[in-house]
Amino acid sequence: MEDIEAHYNKQSESYESIFDALYFRVYDAVTWKYLEPHVPTEPDAVVLDAGGGTARWAIRMAEKGCKVVLMDSSEKMLNAAAWKVKAKSLQHRITLQKGDIATTGYADETFDMVLCEHALFLFKEPDVAIRELKRVLKKNAALVISAQNRYVQALSSLAGKPRVDNVERAFKVLVNREHECMTEDGKIKIYTWTPQEFREMLERNGLRVEKLMGKVATMPLRVRQEFFMEKTHSEELFNQLLQFELILCEKSDALALAGHMQAIAFKL
Repeated sequence: MEDIEAHYNKQSESYESIFDALYFRVYDAVTWKYLEPHVPTEPDAVVLDAGGGTARWAIRMAEKGCKVVLMDSSEKMLNAAAWKVKAKSLQHRITLQKGDIATTGYADETFDMVLCEHALFLFKEPDVAIRELKRVLKKNAALVISAQNRYVQALSSLAGKPRVDNVERAFKVLVNREHECMTEDGKIKIYTWTPQEFREMLERNGLRVEKLMGKVATMPLRVRQEFFMEKTHSEELFNQLLQFELILCEKSDALALAGHMQAIAFKL
């Protein structure tokens, strides 16, 4: 956890800049489309934004009318979040708390919804975090959670001109013997799951999966990274790609194509 905290403390000042890239514009639009219907609008409802970073989603959810507890392990990410929350005059609706989402400290069935967006990949033992998020979630309430797709990570790690060494590396990622890393020193690994593993993980922890969909199937398998990480693409291209993605989201057999997976699950 200390390595993760140090990494995100270092990234906090430039963290937001990446989300202007085409990839993340599409990713965010898909995320919100399937998240928004489950955000409670009652002023006394409380949502846990687990690993919420700089309040990207906490602000959107609070603007719907509910209260949000944003928990993150990085002090500097929370400082960046505090600035954004104040700029939106949402201090009365968003509470910022430093902590570990695998041990939140909240009582059973505290929250009306839980969001865990782009954080599960940091956990080598994800069941621990999922059990905790389910514990603090009210019965019949929604957990919206995302995970990295191992199939796409393995395939995208192949170079344009495969060599014996990088094919072997991709194979080890595919069979879960090795992991890609977020940092050059290799201390922060990216943990991934197949679509079936992701579903089974949620179900064995007492959650009913209502919907499991993929996010960003057009990239990175088909579109080059140097293109989709640019920030100068037209609105027309963005809208066309988004419509393409939304069609794939409704095709259950397209799930394995997407770099990320998002589940809408309910506590039994």
